[in-house]
Amino acid sequence: MSSYREPGRKTLLAAAVTVGLALAAGFSACADEPVGAAGHGEEAVLTSGVNVYLTLDRETATPGSRVTVTGKVRTIDLELTPTGFVVDVLYDPEKLRPIEAATLDDGVLRAINLAADPGLIKVAGAAADGLRGDVLFAVHMEVIETGYSPSLKARVHELTVIENNFMDVTPSVVVPPHPVVVGR
Repeated sequence: MSSYREPGRKTLLAAAVTVGLALAAGFSACADEPVGAAGHGEEAVLTSGVNVYLTLDRETATPGSRVTVTGKVRTIDLELTPTGFVVDVLYDPEKLRPIEAATLDDGVLRAINLAADPGLIKVAGAAADGLRGDVLFAVHMEVIETGYSPSLKARVHELTVIENNFMDVTPSVVVPPHPVVVGR
């Protein structure tokens, strides 16, 4: 009698996530530019479908102060549960400097490379049973020079959802060209 057991769904997903995060840490940036419309307040940028966007905790900050950039995902008119993502954060290194990734207690396994290249932060993450909220990641950055907000952009390389056997919905993702300010 054999003691072999088929691996379960969570075991297979955990292995895939581990391999995916390791690969994501080394991939090079793609040339796709984000598309979409921006505005103040999160609702102003959301369109029907899948939205990935950045938020800023304050619109203006003086040099030497800290701002928090948060990557979020939200679906409108769709019942989808995001489970994995690979996102680049683009910024002007003459205006901002990454300090550290924020600690989030939400069950998402994240790999965040703050020093991928000047002006580039690479983020990958996954949650076996899907994200519990809309936050993909959060990064604290030091303001070097004012006027930093327009330089922040998200570029989505991958966004998978639990539905349809972990379908990649990246081609349908809308990314606004500028961050949304959620604080003052």
